[in-house]
Amino acid sequence: MLVKRLGPDVREGKRRQFNYIGKLLREVEPELMEVLIYATKVGDQKTLQALDGSETQIIEEEDDDDDQFEYSQSQEFVNTANRWFDGLISKDIEITNEVFSVSSVDFDRQELRKLVRRVQTSQEQSQNVSEEEKTKIEAAVRSARKSLTRFLRTLAKQLTTEESFD
Repeated sequence: MLVKRLGPDVREGKRRQFNYIGKLLREVEPELMEVLIYATKVGDQKTLQALDGSETQIIEEEDDDDDQFEYSQSQEFVNTANRWFDGLISKDIEITNEVFSVSSVDFDRQELRKLVRRVQTSQEQSQNVSEEEKTKIEAAVRSARKSLTRFLRTLAKQLTTEESFD
């Protein structure tokens, strides 16, 4: 029953998928495709590995140039996230305003407030705790810090990505 009801939609999706595959196949070199098809039919693993290895080398050479740029960009967003983390936890007004005034990236400000509050309260609780409850509270502090760090790194990465496209 469900298939009959979704019939035209399923056919449309299938048509679009076949058109996309056709587009990809038109962009490929015909000689390479013939060799790959023949090697697959015959089961010639050496030819497949040779073709796979040659493409891998070309891709690796292109990636080597981009690695240094990506590393510097990754360091930039990690440093930004760490600076934001320290500022938000220490209730620095300038950092708080900087983070919450980011307008080029859409993010959940309420979730950020909740994470900051959770880290601050768990750190306050860890100072006023007996020794037997200390391990439980330390685990909560680590968890809260990890969640906030992950959120801030994602935000900083999106921000640096947006800036690099501008």
